[in-house]
Amino acid sequence: MKLASNLQEQVASHLRRRILSGQLLPDTPLREQTLAEEFGISRGPIRDALLHLTKEGLLVAKPNVGVKVAAEPSGFKRNVIVHLRREVEASAVTAWFGTRDAGLLRRLDDNLALYREACGGSDLGQVVELDMAFHRLIVEAADQGSLVDLWLPIMLRMFLRYSRHRDLMESYREHAAIVRAMHAGREWEALEALKSHIV
Repeated sequence: MKLASNLQEQVASHLRRRILSGQLLPDTPLREQTLAEEFGISRGPIRDALLHLTKEGLLVAKPNVGVKVAAEPSGFKRNVIVHLRREVEASAVTAWFGTRDAGLLRRLDDNLALYREACGGSDLGQVVELDMAFHRLIVEAADQGSLVDLWLPIMLRMFLRYSRHRDLMESYREHAAIVRAMHAGREWEALEALKSHIV
């Protein structure tokens, strides 16, 4: 596996995608040496990546035990997370309707084209990356990106449940419905499509 210049960020990105997509299940242990061999790098960047993901809440580290994937949030906590994420993203969509910046629509259209291709393929990691990028584009467009710092910790603690779909193209169609409503200038419809998508 080829990694770019910042090894720690690249390793963290790969592991994050695996965790959020469910490829690495809760309580799965992650060992520095095993990962170093997999990525073909020294243990230093691996250690830094694991520390970074622990700070994000995706991993849990215990002295003399090691690092493992964090447990999924309880039903109660997940409901709180869903509520908070909906509020942040809905606020961003509402703010967009105040400006109707065409640049965001172009970026969302570009993302949708890639997302459709990814959802039709077998690379779940790519699906996760494009899914997160789609929502981040919306959040970044509001208030000069100030909501991202609120949104990102919420997003990272919400395991993405693609299993609720019969196939991944359902997720693509949900994204497309949001963008279609934005193109048509229908704020209420866009907000409803967004809220029904975040579950």
